[in-house]
Amino acid sequence: MDLPPDLRTFHRSRDIRTAKDLATTDSTNEDKASHSYCKLTSLLCLEKKESPVNPYNRVDWTKMNSKWPLPDTDDNEINAVNSLPQLDCGAFPKSYMDACSCCPRQIFDKHDTDTINNYRSIVLKDDDCCKTHWTRKERYQKIKAKVDRAIKRHKIFLIRGELPKLKEALEKRGWVQKYEATKTRAVPYGSVASLEARSLGDLTQPDGTLNEKAVIFALLRHKSPDFIWDCRNDFVDWHRGLSNNIILNRYQKPFVYTSKLGMARLLEEAHWLYEKDVSSVLFPRSYNLSREPKAFLDDFRLTAAAGLLKWFVGRMQDGQGFSESGHRPILMSRLEFAIKRCEEFIAREIHQNIDKDFVTEFSEEEWNSFLDDYTAAVHEGAGIETTSEKSRDQLQKYLEATNPILARLKEIDPQYELNGMRNIWILKPSELCCGTGISISHSLKDIFRKIKSRPKDYFIVQKYIERPLLIHDTKFDIRQWYLVTNTFPMTIWVFKEGLLRFSSKPYTFSTYHEAIHICNTAIQEKYDEERRRRRKRGNSEEVVKSIRDQGWDCEKLNEYLKQTGLDGEPYYDKIYTKMSEAIVLTMLASQEHMDRRRCSFELYGADFVVMEDLSVWLIEINTNPRMHPPSSRITKRLYSNVLESLVKVIMDVPVNPAADTGGFNLVYRQNIPDFRPYLGPCLFVFGKSITLQEHPRKREKRKKGGTGWMKQQQQHQQQQQPRAWTAPPMIPRLREPKIVDFIDYLNTARCTAAN
Repeated sequence: MDLPPDLRTFHRSRDIRTAKDLATTDSTNEDKASHSYCKLTSLLCLEKKESPVNPYNRVDWTKMNSKWPLPDTDDNEINAVNSLPQLDCGAFPKSYMDACSCCPRQIFDKHDTDTINNYRSIVLKDDDCCKTHWTRKERYQKIKAKVDRAIKRHKIFLIRGELPKLKEALEKRGWVQKYEATKTRAVPYGSVASLEARSLGDLTQPDGTLNEKAVIFALLRHKSPDFIWDCRNDFVDWHRGLSNNIILNRYQKPFVYTSKLGMARLLEEAHWLYEKDVSSVLFPRSYNLSREPKAFLDDFRLTAAAGLLKWFVGRMQDGQGFSESGHRPILMSRLEFAIKRCEEFIAREIHQNIDKDFVTEFSEEEWNSFLDDYTAAVHEGAGIETTSEKSRDQLQKYLEATNPILARLKEIDPQYELNGMRNIWILKPSELCCGTGISISHSLKDIFRKIKSRPKDYFIVQKYIERPLLIHDTKFDIRQWYLVTNTFPMTIWVFKEGLLRFSSKPYTFSTYHEAIHICNTAIQEKYDEERRRRRKRGNSEEVVKSIRDQGWDCEKLNEYLKQTGLDGEPYYDKIYTKMSEAIVLTMLASQEHMDRRRCSFELYGADFVVMEDLSVWLIEINTNPRMHPPSSRITKRLYSNVLESLVKVIMDVPVNPAADTGGFNLVYRQNIPDFRPYLGPCLFVFGKSITLQEHPRKREKRKKGGTGWMKQQQQHQQQQQPRAWTAPPMIPRLREPKIVDFIDYLNTARCTAAN
């Protein structure tokens, strides 16, 4: 394309102006350098407050405490960022016109500025390739600078799963996310190199812009992250090649203490760790039927006997103790049977069976017959057989004998109120979550049938809480988040607010449907979807909001409890403190099974059920609590607050113990002395010395005509010193035992020390 000749002077005139400007520029280099240094220092001072260096990296620990390094500080690890030749070649131009490759430079030799601008607008109007290329390279330089700065400060994080709130909280602090290829996301990190990420797309998108995820992946493909968060349920242990400075959000093998069977096993002996107002727990008794069926069977039968007595007292107080038409009556002798079994239990608990055996053995047929009548009375509405006035008088005698027995059971059995009278048990898969595979039953045959249909150690059977605290006739439980930042010494942070999880339907025993009895979010969400479908069909009954849709939080629960007549702050004074104590005791019981890695932490979710008497019962602990996606307005707020507060605790507290921790409160920090003083010998013997009297060994009569070898052995034994019967056969006894009086020993030690 031919152009006017005067356009050719553009480059020459530009070079002349540049040469003239160089003289003035040299005189002000020092001023600009000092000005830029001051400006850079001020920016670093501002960033020091907002985004400190990763406190878990030992290399930068001294730098962080003494002086903040400049971005261009020489460091071997700083230059670890990769480069992309297709985007990083050549010097970066100051403007897109300097990067113009489609237009010959000679056309700008002899033209003035107006002509140049006009032609530039014509070129950009016809072809925008120069501007697009320059914009793409400018974006690349910004991404590379951000990644390079994050590498210098050891701020590269990797999230396996979807957790946008955590990603947002870390990026506000200058962290950069590392991405993985699809093939390597299901294996332990570090075991397989992730050098290709086709799932992230090409570097350049169809519109000509850069794909930031693909660029960051290419820049960090050989760089290990400084922080890894794995939020998957099928968690795989970390690869052993990971550095000790990498922050991990999991402890190794948490299923030992967070699985339902593992936690039940640990809490069996947890009472030894009880400390008033510090650590205590109420946990429904649980059984592994594949290993201890006899213990569960005895518990089931005893609970049924006590439940029949509770049912009998309730019926007599309501005037309904007699048989009703339409129901099969049970024999009156069942009450006497239940009374005897409860008396035997009380005798065992107070150790009256030491001198006399109170336990009476019954056959399986007798127990099965009793359980059938118990089920008919409690669950099917049957009454007691009364054919005459004499039988009614007998019922009154049974009532007088039952009341003191139940009062005695309440004193002895710590789970008396938990038992109820319906003998309901809940079966939970030990390793599953989100309410999967949970069932409820009061039938012994049904429970054992489900146990036999699954592999060994699959189910745990737990006593169901029959009298939970209800809000407007609706059951709920509490998900309480807590954070463990150190396992030795144990350091526990509990979030100040819990999540109230309500069921979708009113509480009743007429059915054991999961929408009524299981408050898990994943379970209840299924019935929210059903409600939405019915609303679309115009069903007016479903338009009414249930209590689950009303957005109850802990503050609203606290106000509700105060309206029922409770003093103070019932939730914070009674429920929250008991939940914290249960968490502390459970983690102390699990301490020996927890990994003691320096740069590890873990977020847990503990589920609690509150009973009518405001007693708080720990149900289970989840090692990977659900934090995304939110299911309601309440969870959206709480999930965000928990993750933002977690980042504050993890990143700020190691640098400044008085830093803001958001919604987390430090509830327990184990006090472990740095050393154990030597207190001298710890074994002393008290008493008096005794004189050892030896009795000669009885000689056996030997037959005449013994061999020469036998005679030599007899002579050798006679020459040896006689040995006491109580002495070991091959160890000579010390004739003068060194027995020292403890008081004399201390007096001698004081005199020796004084001299």
